[in-house]
Amino acid sequence: MNDIGKLVKSLSFIEEFVETTTTLATERNVQNLLSKVLLSARNFTNCDAGRIYVLDVTKRMLQLRITQWETGEPNNEWYQVRDFGQVGAQATNDPLLFCGMTGSVVLIDDVYSYNGFDLEYIYHHDQENNARTQSLILVPLKDHDKQTIGVLELINAKDAYNRRYVSFKSLEPIICAFAAQAAVCINNALLIETNNHLIELLNDTNQRLEEENRLLKERGSRRQDYNIIGQSDSMLKVFGLMEKAMDTGVSILLTGETGTGKEVFARAIHENSVRKNNQFVTQNCAALPEQLLESELFGYKKGAFTGATNEKKGLFELANGGSIFLDEIGDMPINLQSKILRVLQEGEVRPLGATTPVKVDVRVIAATHCNLSDKISQGQFREDLYFRLNVFPIALPALRDRGADVKLLLDHFVARYKKQYDKRITGISPAALDVLLKYHFPGNVRELQNAVERAVLLCEHEGAVLIEHLPDAMQAQVKGKVSMAGKTGGTLITQQVADPRFSSLKNAVNAYEISVIEQHLQANNWNQTRTAETLQIPRRTLIDKMSRYNIKTPERKKRRSL
Repeated sequence: MNDIGKLVKSLSFIEEFVETTTTLATERNVQNLLSKVLLSARNFTNCDAGRIYVLDVTKRMLQLRITQWETGEPNNEWYQVRDFGQVGAQATNDPLLFCGMTGSVVLIDDVYSYNGFDLEYIYHHDQENNARTQSLILVPLKDHDKQTIGVLELINAKDAYNRRYVSFKSLEPIICAFAAQAAVCINNALLIETNNHLIELLNDTNQRLEEENRLLKERGSRRQDYNIIGQSDSMLKVFGLMEKAMDTGVSILLTGETGTGKEVFARAIHENSVRKNNQFVTQNCAALPEQLLESELFGYKKGAFTGATNEKKGLFELANGGSIFLDEIGDMPINLQSKILRVLQEGEVRPLGATTPVKVDVRVIAATHCNLSDKISQGQFREDLYFRLNVFPIALPALRDRGADVKLLLDHFVARYKKQYDKRITGISPAALDVLLKYHFPGNVRELQNAVERAVLLCEHEGAVLIEHLPDAMQAQVKGKVSMAGKTGGTLITQQVADPRFSSLKNAVNAYEISVIEQHLQANNWNQTRTAETLQIPRRTLIDKMSRYNIKTPERKKRRSL
């Protein structure tokens, strides 16, 4: 080639180089950019093929991102990702790892006669794609901090005029200069891609958080709609189970002692579910004889029996699209249980005297205080019905297992009955409160509610609820302990006689105050904050009194004894 030809080629290359780098600088899509970089490098080096490898975000894995071959797109499924965490012989024998890790150029003029690096990946490619690799050059792609972000591989350089294979040696400076410019563009595009991905993740996370916040608010507002008071761990567990089953059609079995509020929970489930706009009907299965209960549940046709002068829809039909609450399901007659099972299995009922069934869509919520497993073993309850009802069991905790919920319920019921009976009372005296907090409550919330209603009715106007206003069962636990009671300003003061500690009024008052504080501490599991709230005094005051009276927590007593 004469000097003029070389000059023209140089000018043409410079023009193409400037145009290419300008174009690359404006491309933001990483894959499009890589395609343009590889195509440009192939054009000005006049080579058959090329590949670009890029490090992942961890800067550990070298991944093949794009391949171009003059004869068409090759099969790349065979390619194995390079792990920069590898050390030893494999790292030094693999030309890709060597180039990426050391930042050195690898140039091979005759691949099939070369005996340096392990070129197995080249041989594999050629075999898979019926190709022939003659020569190659690997150039590191480095960002502005001189950190390797990938590798540019060019294959089979040819002379522009006679199309013969030539060495990449004379083109190495040009390729390295181009790789340096391309690497900056690629790095910027990768950063933009990563930032966009992070922004998308952040937006997705924000949307999920907003959705979760909305759901939590809905659940919080739902819980307010439950009309159920409770903040103990056992009650929060029940609320969580209710949320899970709320909007499903699954059968629910509520279990728990008498008075735990099973109907209240059943109604809350219905009224906060997707069925809330339809009927919620209830039936106590122990309240009616078998024949009458059957007609109530399934209805009857006119003339089905003596006295059936009109047709009557059963509760299942009335609750169609809504919910039915079957209380005390454990006491349902065994013969009637099979018909309840058919409703659960087939979704249909057959009224008495009818020849065809009626389809119904009803959510069944059953409840019992019995141990159904014992009834099954005694032959009093169908096992198949039990499994149909017990799809989603919810065990309601006894009041004695609900901790501080007792105080919340007391405040709620006192406020309700003060308003209902127009009574102005100061609250519950410490002694009466102590009795209520220690009482076992075999009748649970119902017993507590009835006790508070009775106490408010018996309480003097402008006075406080005293021990004598409580039911006899509750008073029985303090009988024999109190020998004298006086009422002063609505507060009950007790004094034990024949005790030398009470030789003076001051000692008696101090002994009573110590007793009340210790009882309240024990009732609140020695939690000083809750104890101060129940005593209606500042926490600082409680701590001062505990220090003055030398009242020790169990842990401090134990350490002192050791």
